[in-house]
Amino acid sequence: MKLAYLSLGSNLGNRQTNIQSALNQIDKRLGDVISISKLYENPSIGFKGNMFYNCCIGLKTILSPKELLNELLVIEKEGGRIRKIHKGYFSRTIDIDILFYENQIINYKELKIPHPKLHKREFVIKPLLDIAKGKIHPLFKKSILEIGEDLEDFSDVVELKTKLYNPIFNSLIDYDNIVVEGNIGIGKTSLSKKLSEDLNKNLILEGFKDNPFLEKFYKDPKRYALNLELTFLVDRCRQLNDYKNQLDLFKTGVVFDYDIVKSLIFAGITLSENDFNLYRNIFYFMTKDLLKPNLIIFLMQSPENLLLNIKKRGRYFEKNIKKDYLKKINQAYLKSLKSKEDWNILFIDVTDIDFVENNSDYLELLFRIKDGLAQSVVKLPN
Repeated sequence: MKLAYLSLGSNLGNRQTNIQSALNQIDKRLGDVISISKLYENPSIGFKGNMFYNCCIGLKTILSPKELLNELLVIEKEGGRIRKIHKGYFSRTIDIDILFYENQIINYKELKIPHPKLHKREFVIKPLLDIAKGKIHPLFKKSILEIGEDLEDFSDVVELKTKLYNPIFNSLIDYDNIVVEGNIGIGKTSLSKKLSEDLNKNLILEGFKDNPFLEKFYKDPKRYALNLELTFLVDRCRQLNDYKNQLDLFKTGVVFDYDIVKSLIFAGITLSENDFNLYRNIFYFMTKDLLKPNLIIFLMQSPENLLLNIKKRGRYFEKNIKKDYLKKINQAYLKSLKSKEDWNILFIDVTDIDFVENNSDYLELLFRIKDGLAQSVVKLPN
């Protein structure tokens, strides 16, 4: 994947919608939009026309510079831009320029990179300062911050209060009921909160702290396992049955940090054979009419990392959790989910990223989700 920086502008029609539509197409067809600047308004330069909206983005792409240019020209055309035969500047619905492509210097007739005028344009440098102030211009050997300091005045480039929407979320927005699942300590609740906010969906979190048998179970598993699992089952069923009363009707769906199948999975690990047979009958009776998720995002991580996460969050009743127990949970999840052939389940390995603490890692997780959903078949891990 190569990193390119693009400039997008519009001064005809609904300017923000024009730019947002182009962003959506770039994300869908050209690569991953890893950063988006603020949106700015500025006067037309070099001709008389309406005020422009402008922004800059960072794009990870596998396309070559020429391939990228050709695709951008198609997006411009589809966005209503009509290119004039004679020279000069004109108003346009959408204008997309390649500013940088890695550190390459390209001097073709139809394509010059870095863009030959970017260092003179306040409406380009101002948004670039939002996302790439440390980027070094390969010809001038100056950073964008230094180039910005050389420009005299940014007063004509006005920041707008309205924001552009990162198109990475388009891959998830149409799923009404999203479940985030995974092992203990993997970050299910943290990811559910982030997705709920970014997708404008309701949030339903498991009330594990309210279970009176949880602490007792970790001290004496054999004695309290059935009490624990039945209490969890009743609480989860009640919450899922009542969830409609908790919803904000102005939001576009729900994100859960658990699925009810979790109850059966954990019970299979913690209960004796006789107790599990009883529990399983109760489970199927109580859950037969519950809501089914449109999408399950199953997070995977090494047991060693999970133990570090568990220690970091510092729940005293979890301090005796062992690696073998976490391995059993993971194996039970995979065995159960393999049987759900009609479910849409996406498996994402997050061993190498910290999406809870690091925003760039959260974005990387979203790209992995996007790539997984783009596949025609969601495959189970080995």
